[in-house]
Amino acid sequence: MQRSRFVFFAVPPQRGIDGDGPQAGVFWMLVSPNNRPLGRGSGCHPTYGECRDAVVCLQQGHDRLRVNESTVEQNGQWCWWAELDRAVVAVSSRSYLRGRECAYNVERFLEAVPQAAIVDGTRGTGRDGRRGRDDDLRPQWSGRTPPTGIRPVPRPGQPTRTPR
Repeated sequence: MQRSRFVFFAVPPQRGIDGDGPQAGVFWMLVSPNNRPLGRGSGCHPTYGECRDAVVCLQQGHDRLRVNESTVEQNGQWCWWAELDRAVVAVSSRSYLRGRECAYNVERFLEAVPQAAIVDGTRGTGRDGRRGRDDDLRPQWSGRTPPTGIRPVPRPGQPTRTPR
């Protein structure tokens, strides 16, 4: 039987009109055995190795996680974020209509973290199925838009926007 697992996604460099923008990076997502997203990292890491190390630290410190739940002021939906030693390390992968749905999904995330498998390499998000390798200097990217669910880290009292 398959178990929950941490998967890694490469994010391409984003260029603005002036040519400036965030650098490429890698973020993690925790998915259930049926591939349902349970939560994701609070931000991107410069390399796959650093992102993988962040997941290992999350698993080792899972008993110190402090979870916060809040509503989004713009739409009244619920979201959560988890802090480890006062640093935001994980956020909900979506928002929820009801507080009890949010609480239920937080529980599923917290149950999965300590025993979840860590998948090697990064995943491409294009239809070509290209994948990065552990020794890649730069993440592989298909050139398409990033996967849905990437948004700024929610902070207490700050509204967030959930992509559709």
